[in-house]
Amino acid sequence: MPAKMRNAEIDSHPGMPRLVHALGVAGLVILLVGTGFSKGVQNTGMALALLASAGGVWVQREQWWGRLTADWAIRWTVVWILYVIILAIIMAYLHPEIAGRHYDYAWKLSRFFLIGLVAWWVAMAFRRAINGYLLLLAGFVLGAVLFHHAQGWPSGFASPQIDLWEGPQFYTLFSASVLAIALILARDIWGPRQSRWFWFRGGMWTVTAGIAANSLLVSHSRAGLLGLAVGLALAGAALGYRRLHRGPVASGSNRTHWLPAIAVVLVLIPTLWLGWAVSSDRVKRDVAVIKEAIESGEIQQTSMGIRLVQWQKAVDFHRQRPWFGWGPGAGAYLREKAAIPDEFHAAGSHFHSGPLDILLWTGIVGLAIVTLLFASLALGLWRLFQRGGGEGRMALAALTVMAIAFTASTTQTYLTSQVSWFYLAAFLGPAYALVLQGKATGPTSSLSSPETSGSRE
Repeated sequence: MPAKMRNAEIDSHPGMPRLVHALGVAGLVILLVGTGFSKGVQNTGMALALLASAGGVWVQREQWWGRLTADWAIRWTVVWILYVIILAIIMAYLHPEIAGRHYDYAWKLSRFFLIGLVAWWVAMAFRRAINGYLLLLAGFVLGAVLFHHAQGWPSGFASPQIDLWEGPQFYTLFSASVLAIALILARDIWGPRQSRWFWFRGGMWTVTAGIAANSLLVSHSRAGLLGLAVGLALAGAALGYRRLHRGPVASGSNRTHWLPAIAVVLVLIPTLWLGWAVSSDRVKRDVAVIKEAIESGEIQQTSMGIRLVQWQKAVDFHRQRPWFGWGPGAGAYLREKAAIPDEFHAAGSHFHSGPLDILLWTGIVGLAIVTLLFASLALGLWRLFQRGGGEGRMALAALTVMAIAFTASTTQTYLTSQVSWFYLAAFLGPAYALVLQGKATGPTSSLSSPETSGSRE
């Protein structure tokens, strides 16, 4: 959409729409930049974007409401929010001693709406949706510099495990996701070879990818590293599938983007090799513990052994209330009720598995809603990926992050940390903005041109 037309639409309601737009863009920028290092900055961005959305839906309700409700992922998000609120009210009545936790986690679980919030404002704010990822990467670099400076600049080559940000597990997940975004969108971030900013953007990409790789290694978490390997393997399979079904892309860009391709290889291979060198012994020990538990029923007191004991207890609780669970935030209550032996006790109010925690808190019904929500997101991104070009690469990057997050969540829960909701929104929202713009014309239609989808093929 031309700039004049876009501004005219913003000015269609004097005063308030301009303020709505300014608040929404400010909130989006603050949220994306703060995702990697500050809860206070995250919450400020969310508050501004929410306020702008509420104003926009009221003032331009005939335009906004139809576009927002046309998307199935947003529909399922609304269903999910209503479900957890009603469930929290019921469970607070049944268990008044933990009513506060039920209400607190009803709000936390409702933050799935952040994905749609970020997607909408990326579509409204930027002509190039990849700018959302550039803000995210800039915030990550800023936060990483602050964290690493405080720790004496640890190196992934020899440093012991470093506890950064929300802990090593989350920091590894975040770093792995940043690295995946940087690798898949390398050619878009570098830009065209003839651009005068090519080498500058290439230098910024190198700094970002290098910091992400180092951050991934110093955290020493196996789940994030495994998630990166699984995510990139699935991304490669998706590219192979598309090539088989569509044939080679008619473009000479394979030759003109050889520098970003070489940079990707130089970052990826050493990172995966060093990561395996650091984690291989622990991975082998985990496999041995699982094998022994299956064969003899004996569980060793290891990191994986602690998880196996907790998972057994979680399954027992699920069988008691399979359909609707024990209510949002019931983890601490159930951990006390489980009476886990001291040698298998671990810190936290969860059972070290995201899917299990959702199942325990919200039951089969809740897990089904979440599954449908993410399936809707994935389906929209997959259809976008099949179109190819810059839009396709952004969709592939978001799908890869979903694979990384799901893989890492099998042995670690991120539901108890508010930063996890902002993480999902920041990494999925910019790509999903391109899906939303295809639902209807209007403010988001400016993203439909090749220039706004990342780069021109």
